[in-house]
Amino acid sequence: MNTKNIAIIGGGPAGFMAAIAAAETSSCKTHIDIFEKDIPLKTILYTGNGRCNLSNKIYDYKELASNYPRGEKFLYSAFSRFGVKETLDWFYQHGVKTYVQEDNRIFPTTDKASTVRDMLIERTQKLSINILAHTATKKIIKKDDKFVVQMENFTKIYDKVIIATGGSSRDLQSSGYELAKSFGHTITELKPSLTALRTKENFVGKLAGVSVKNAEISAFFNNKQVTKIKGDFVYTHKGISGPVIFKTSAYCAIIDYSKNNPLLLKINFLPDFDREIFEKELLEEFNSNPHKSLSNILKKYLPKSLIDALLEESKLDTDKKTSQITKEDRKKILKILTETELAVISPEPEGEIVTTGGVCLKEINPKTMESKLISGLYFCGEVMDIDGLTGGFNLQGCWSTGFIAGISDFLYAGDLLA
Repeated sequence: MNTKNIAIIGGGPAGFMAAIAAAETSSCKTHIDIFEKDIPLKTILYTGNGRCNLSNKIYDYKELASNYPRGEKFLYSAFSRFGVKETLDWFYQHGVKTYVQEDNRIFPTTDKASTVRDMLIERTQKLSINILAHTATKKIIKKDDKFVVQMENFTKIYDKVIIATGGSSRDLQSSGYELAKSFGHTITELKPSLTALRTKENFVGKLAGVSVKNAEISAFFNNKQVTKIKGDFVYTHKGISGPVIFKTSAYCAIIDYSKNNPLLLKINFLPDFDREIFEKELLEEFNSNPHKSLSNILKKYLPKSLIDALLEESKLDTDKKTSQITKEDRKKILKILTETELAVISPEPEGEIVTTGGVCLKEINPKTMESKLISGLYFCGEVMDIDGLTGGFNLQGCWSTGFIAGISDFLYAGDLLA
């Protein structure tokens, strides 16, 4: 029986899933090499703050795909065939038990990312998949129906190549992008996503560490609303961060905002209050407590340090007695609590970074992950122009596209996916 030789370029979650899926489902003898220029599965150890948020409990494939600002419709096919349920079953069958948090995020029961990493490595070893660490791929050439893969010190021939090098908005010369370009593929603009945001306003630095629960963030650019999302955030020394900010940054990632043309955020600290009812409630508070300071009244709604900073920024005296509050003052207070504005001048990468952009999806078959330009060349994971929100979506994208890329091209793959 002839041996099918497969090269996986990139030893991250998508690459390992592709390798294991290929070895487990192949109807012929396979020889599989994983080439990783750094340490295999190094990045997975940092996911979910070291706990590995490996997926999200959304079983409907269209609803799942709606959590990807880039790649939503492209992922329909992969998610309908190997979605969350199939992924969790796969991990369970391979010895990794999981649990679901109240927010639908899914983790291994050990709460250790090393559990997932160790399983993937052990499985590749049992399947005799070769892992070549610290081995960068320099060049790939298609010759007849074979691929010539060139490393620093050696060259090997393969029947199938899967590029799974992940994303990097900092390293524009990353091998995965360059390899794809060498075959004529288009690389869309690369930018960081799921980041903190740096603001023009300096007063936020005084609030570093102050957190806000359930605020509504509306983002505008050139007077057009981009998104509106509710959630928690925290002030940093340079701007704002936290779950709702990461989501906002994802939807705004491809916008060219800057210091001269900033992204405008409007923050409603009390999104669950009816404005008119709240205004009446506030007036009653003032009338009932005429000798209290403005700051002491408003700390009922927000942390006092935040109230003081926002009042000072709006030129309102924090010690002003409520009996002295004018109608104009009340308008300013309402604006502070429901429409505080911040000018965002740049993303501020911190912690986990996801890349917006990558290999153009129009040039990839969504049913197989095969290049539409070069037969036998496949892509999976974040090297493609796919990125998800926080909550396990980016790893789910790796598992699903990696699995599909791995099994595609085998004799019974069509039956398996039917």
